[in-house]
Amino acid sequence: MNPCAFGTKDPIYIEYHDQVWGQPMYDSKDLFKLLALESQHAGLSWLTILKKKSAYEEAFYQFDPKKVAAMTDQDVDNLMTFPNIVHHRKKLEAIIAQAKGYLEIEKDYGSFSTFLWSYVNGKPIDMGYVKPEDRITVDDRAKALSKDLKKYGFKFLGPVTVFSFLEAAGLYDSHLQDCPQKPKHD
Repeated sequence: MNPCAFGTKDPIYIEYHDQVWGQPMYDSKDLFKLLALESQHAGLSWLTILKKKSAYEEAFYQFDPKKVAAMTDQDVDNLMTFPNIVHHRKKLEAIIAQAKGYLEIEKDYGSFSTFLWSYVNGKPIDMGYVKPEDRITVDDRAKALSKDLKKYGFKFLGPVTVFSFLEAAGLYDSHLQDCPQKPKHD
């Protein structure tokens, strides 16, 4: 068992750790999708959301921000019975608000990716973790990004959730130093 992979034996979580988590993402739409999914796991395990990922993709037009931003209250009503997603109205509405914020950020910064990566000066920050107990769950950068996202209407993205996103999207390299999946940095 790889201690970097959150001490789990669940194959879905291990595959996520080995293939996705902590690998730098630069595509704006992929970053939006991951951030939207992160917002859904507030109060739930990340594994719960991972298992529902394909249903969320279907429910939210593969996370196409323009299509999601155009969703209506009637669409949210329909989502409340959509199979295999979390039926929490405020969280579902949050994804729509996030899509609208995404479009505003794209106007202001040229791309959502540029906006996010500006918080780490354009390159991943190696957190330098040696053992799982070294990991932290929030820092000042995550607090600042959370606050700035809220200015654009993003919801369900407090500092701890944003920190988790920064790790998942590879803006922070939180892999343990001896993890075989640790990205190589210049």
